[in-house]
Amino acid sequence: MFPEARLDVTLRVEAGRVAGVNIHSNRLVQASKLFAGRRPDEVTHLLPTLFALCGTAQVLAGLAAMERASGISTSSSQTPARQMLLLAETVTEHGLGLARDWPPLVGAEPDLAAARRLKLAMAAVRPALYPAGDWTRPGGGEVRPSLDALGKAVNEARAAVADILSADAEAVLADPDSFHLWHRSGNRPAARLIDEIMAPDLATFGRGPFLPMPEQGPAGLDARLDGDRDGAYLARPDSHGRVFETGPLARMSWHPAVTAQMGAFGAGLLARMVARLAELASSLQEMDQLVHALSDAPAPAACLVDGAGLGLVEAARGLLAHRVELESGRVKRYQILAPTEWNFHPEGPLARGLMGAPAGPELERRATLLALALDPCVACRVTVENADA
Repeated sequence: MFPEARLDVTLRVEAGRVAGVNIHSNRLVQASKLFAGRRPDEVTHLLPTLFALCGTAQVLAGLAAMERASGISTSSSQTPARQMLLLAETVTEHGLGLARDWPPLVGAEPDLAAARRLKLAMAAVRPALYPAGDWTRPGGGEVRPSLDALGKAVNEARAAVADILSADAEAVLADPDSFHLWHRSGNRPAARLIDEIMAPDLATFGRGPFLPMPEQGPAGLDARLDGDRDGAYLARPDSHGRVFETGPLARMSWHPAVTAQMGAFGAGLLARMVARLAELASSLQEMDQLVHALSDAPAPAACLVDGAGLGLVEAARGLLAHRVELESGRVKRYQILAPTEWNFHPEGPLARGLMGAPAGPELERRATLLALALDPCVACRVTVENADA
């Protein structure tokens, strides 16, 4: 059994400001070494059990890496089907955060009923796309979409999100007036939390240099992973000395609601929280559109051959990279680089946002909110050490 993974963030305060940020992680970034010697199909079955969060994205990144290693091209039907799976997981992860994690931050109980409703709705997507359950096959499984079931699942998820927000997500973000009317209403915990964060000193908290992850990932990533024999790069990735931010803010900075907050307050706490709302709404909208792009497709015959390949997937929390080397029908080497290693890097967006921040009795809570907005895939504890005391 693996020990419970956790991030410990220690803030050292001097002269009324954060003078040091120490981020310690006990995440097993080389746990994927367990895959060495296994068959590819064993790996795709193990991935979602080894990684409790974003299991679908883990499998899809693994499939992409294996297919790239073997030069396998998937069918035109496979691409939208896999994207539907990925979006369903993104909606689930963001929606569960709003229903389960945000309410306690304003003294409310988690909305477990809405969380369950959302989770069940999105769980129906996979069997509605791949009734044979073979979606983890390299090359792609048999796509037999039930458009009625998929439409029902998306509508049910949208209704669950509306319950969590007390309004339709797209309507909330339609324009500045709608957004302000919603958060000022305080009808639901999510609105109350955003209203609290709208205070200027909170909205700008965590603002620092914004280095968004490039759309296709960092240049030269395959070579960096190939040369990483001791796991040092997996633990602390960079791109020519730069540590990118990955996740909703990097992907949604184009959205008008996010652009408005960044223009007013910078890439701080508020912009990151609004980006999660925007991505939730955008993902539901994209799922609606993808339903019309789906069509039947048989499971192709795919033969994996020796080679190396890199697979990239935009998971809910950010860019997920898998690299595999295949030899004689088995995995020779397997590497996974998760979004948390970028966002919670000692020189990453969390550290950049906290360094120099004003201290005070609310520092621990504000730093916790910033960590929540960046959404690590493990528990995160913030501790403040005051050298002035």
